[in-house]
Amino acid sequence: MKFTFLKIFLTLSLFFLSFFAKKAQAWSGYDYETKTEIDIGQGNLVREGNLVEFYDSKDDNFHSAKINFMQSSAGGVEINVLDLDTKKERNFIMY
Repeated sequence: MKFTFLKIFLTLSLFFLSFFAKKAQAWSGYDYETKTEIDIGQGNLVREGNLVEFYDSKDDNFHSAKINFMQSSAGGVEINVLDLDTKKERNFIMY
């Protein structure tokens, strides 16, 4: 009985971990000021002070940015960055 429960538990755990791991590969959001979708790809550690690379769908380019600050909001996470390519501050809402 205990062995069967353990096998089922481990199988379900692996299934859920693999399902949610796919969603952790990229982080999608929106820049309401420029009205564009933003994607922060896999391999970017999104923390204050770090440099990240993001994709801006409006100009179809990747940009480098320094994260100034982050805070939770009702719709997700608000991120304020300095876009190092355009030298402008931008605000993203990430989901």
